[in-house]
Amino acid sequence: MNIKFLLPKARAFVEKDEPPKRASQRFRGIVPLKYMLPTDGYIDSVDEATKDDIVIVAKAASVEDIMYLKDNGIKFVFDVCDDKWRLGRDHRSNTEIMNTGCKHADMITTTCEQLEHTIYLQCERHAHIIDDPYERDIEPVKFEPGKHLNLCYFGGRKSFSMVNWEELFAILDSMKIEYTLHATTQKYQYAVQRLTRLGQFLSKHDRLKLYEWDYELQAKLVRECDFVIMPISNTNPERVYAKSPNRVIDSIAQGRYVITTHGVISYDNYVKFIGMGSMKRNILWALDNPKSVISKIEEGQKYIQKHHSPRVIAKQWMSLRNKV
Repeated sequence: MNIKFLLPKARAFVEKDEPPKRASQRFRGIVPLKYMLPTDGYIDSVDEATKDDIVIVAKAASVEDIMYLKDNGIKFVFDVCDDKWRLGRDHRSNTEIMNTGCKHADMITTTCEQLEHTIYLQCERHAHIIDDPYERDIEPVKFEPGKHLNLCYFGGRKSFSMVNWEELFAILDSMKIEYTLHATTQKYQYAVQRLTRLGQFLSKHDRLKLYEWDYELQAKLVRECDFVIMPISNTNPERVYAKSPNRVIDSIAQGRYVITTHGVISYDNYVKFIGMGSMKRNILWALDNPKSVISKIEEGQKYIQKHHSPRVIAKQWMSLRNKV
């Protein structure tokens, strides 16, 4: 059996040797495929699949896609990498896709224990956890903060929109430090407009530099920063608690120190390698303990190379041949 990831619209990026913009298509397809069998691959649409394939179906699929595979006797795995039940602007269609996929799939996969638990509560089926890989090469560890700190934030537009930026800037400004916060997300203008409607006016913060997301730009901003910060929304906990730790993993791979607030349960697995909790307390501790910070990042890199390398994750996907 061949493993084929259903990745709609990915071919346009791959043929130009560009990474797809959708993170889930990279982490849950393109990256591990580099270390899988030559007969494995991806497809743009379900009508490319055959009965010799095991198709990995993600949230970008439709109910029609799922039923096509079911009705044609093609084995498929429903890969759940976000809690889309009853959430979002398209909550009705999302819920229908999630329920249909979980009902008819030969197997369900997911990213972390929290989503596995959610899946069981929603459909009374157990899911098999396949971790996310890091998608960039391991880079040298660096922590040499100067008088002026460079902070970096990256994430999807929805995550960006849920950050309490006013609270974050109040915390950073209270520390009496010189800093610039470089933040990147997709279509950030729309996120800024939404935040403005919610009473957050990012344009007034001259220490904030916003950039349209680009794969290489993200790497550059992380590489040039002193801290990667990931403030987690505490007003929408149901939208964030079951997130994958891929942003943490990728930042560690690039050799940078991550500071995050509480809220994403999967981040707890990396607490030995990052700062978690109070943004202010963790930044001040890191500035006072640079050698300890470097040691934490180095240990983090050892951990992710053991558990999250693309080659390790490829083996997890290939093991499905014996399970479906």
